[in-house]
Amino acid sequence: MAFSLLSSIACAVEVRMTNLRQVKALGSDVRVFRGDATEPLFGSVVKEGDHVLFNALLPLVPGETYRVEVKSAEGVWSEKRLKFKLTAPAVPTVSIAPLPTVLPANALKLYLHFSQPMEQGVFLERITLQRQDGSIVHGAFRETELWSPDGTRLTLWLHPGRQKTGVNLNTDEGPVLQENKPHRLRIAARWRSAEGVALGKEFVFPFAAGEIDHACPDPQRWKITAPKAGTRDPLTITFDEPLDPAMLVSALKVKPAVAGVVTVATDARSWSFTPAAEWSQGKYLMEIDPLLEDLAGNNLIGPFEVDRNAPPTAAKTTTMGFEVRG
Repeated sequence: MAFSLLSSIACAVEVRMTNLRQVKALGSDVRVFRGDATEPLFGSVVKEGDHVLFNALLPLVPGETYRVEVKSAEGVWSEKRLKFKLTAPAVPTVSIAPLPTVLPANALKLYLHFSQPMEQGVFLERITLQRQDGSIVHGAFRETELWSPDGTRLTLWLHPGRQKTGVNLNTDEGPVLQENKPHRLRIAARWRSAEGVALGKEFVFPFAAGEIDHACPDPQRWKITAPKAGTRDPLTITFDEPLDPAMLVSALKVKPAVAGVVTVATDARSWSFTPAAEWSQGKYLMEIDPLLEDLAGNNLIGPFEVDRNAPPTAAKTTTMGFEVRG
C-alpha cells in the first residue's frame, strides 16, 4: 500500500493516501509509534479527502523519531516504515502594554501580549504582583480571565473593588497599587503555550505607581499632526497621558472614511494612521469614541469614580478637525 507523510506538528501527524478505495475503507487504522516502541500512541484519526490526520492524545516530543503504520483496505498492516524528526516548536515570549514606566495609582488594567496562544485557566497561578520590599500583593487581580479570540492577548484587570476609593475592599484590604511606590509584575517561567512549550524563563516588568487620576481624557489637550497631500505619511495624534491601548485601535475614526492601518505606540501616548493610498487634499474630521478610557478607567463622558451627589458630567469634545494640504 502506498502512502506518504505530509507533515507533523506538536500533537498531530498528517498522511496522504494514494488510493481512493483505501481512504474510504480506512477507519481508525493509522498507528504512530515513538522510536522502536511496540505499543502505539493513543490518539484519534480524522479523514479529509485523501488526507488522514492522526491527533495524538499527548504532545509529540521535539527531536524524537517516530514511525507511522497504516492498514490497507484488505486489513493488512503495511510493513513500510516512515521515520521523521519533529522540529522543536518555538518558545513563547510575552510583552506588556502599555509599556509602563509610571501608572496611575488607581490603574485598572494592563495587557499581556504573548507570541503564541497560551494555556488558559491558570493565570492567577502564573502572575505575581510584588511591592518594593518583595512582598506579594494578594488578591491583586480580578478573577475574570479575558483573552483575545486568538489566545495571545490577556486583559489583566487590577481588582476594581480595591482600586476604587471608598468601597469595602479598598477600605479593608487597601489599594492594589501604592502611590509613588515601585512595583514588579512577575510572569512565571512554567506558563506554557497551547502546544505545551513553557516560557522557560521568568519575565519581570517593573513599573512605578504615580498619583491617582480622576480626570477625564480631553481631546483639547491632544496634538494632531496632519500629513501632506499626495503622500502616504501617517496622521499622528499625541496624547497628554497614556490611553487604553486596546481601545485605541478602534476608538478613532477618520471621516470621510479612509482605508489604512492604525499603529499605537508601546507607551500608548500616541496613535498614528497610515493610509492605503495617498492622502487627498482637503478637510477631514477625526471622530472619537466617547467611551475611550485612560488607564484609570476615566472616559470622555465621565470619571470612573462617579459622585452620585454631583450633576452628570457633560461629554467632552469627541471630534477633532484637521486639514491635509499640498
